[in-house]
Amino acid sequence: MKRVTKTDNKSVANKVFLRKKATEHLESLQVLDLFAGNNVLWSNIDSRRYYGVELKAGKGVNLNADARQVVLSLDLSQFNVIDCDSFGIPFEICRRIIEDENVKSGTVVIYTAMTNVFTTLPRVCIDALGVGHMYKMTHSVFNLNGITYFYEMLANLGIKEVKYYEVNDHYTKHYGYFVIP
Repeated sequence: MKRVTKTDNKSVANKVFLRKKATEHLESLQVLDLFAGNNVLWSNIDSRRYYGVELKAGKGVNLNADARQVVLSLDLSQFNVIDCDSFGIPFEICRRIIEDENVKSGTVVIYTAMTNVFTTLPRVCIDALGVGHMYKMTHSVFNLNGITYFYEMLANLGIKEVKYYEVNDHYTKHYGYFVIP
């Protein structure tokens, strides 16, 4: 089976601006970029430490690995910025980051969440909602609310404030960030 890596780089300038805004209060940046691609988004932002992770080999200077596994195996206390610019909604990765006892208070988590009627919700979301049987019959109803479910999960995990902007084209996209309490 061939894996296809999807990218959403229509708004690189906006994504870079968001990263600068999200981290402006930090004295120095130690960045874990979980979906680094060609390292474009962080290439013009001064960071003391940058660690890129990308599943597909040959894209940028990165560790070639599954970001979900990296989050489980790395000591996340080494980073004060964790970037989850994935295609879809990063339910599982954000949950793992928030629940990780090594993640320091004040760590900035930057994310992209995108969905449309055809986007499949991750299994972790379907399980958390307890709607497995209903999802199989009416997945489009749930898919449209994927971003809402993401924010509910964040709130249930203690995230009190999220800052984001929304873009609507073929997908509803939220580019945003939150800080670990």
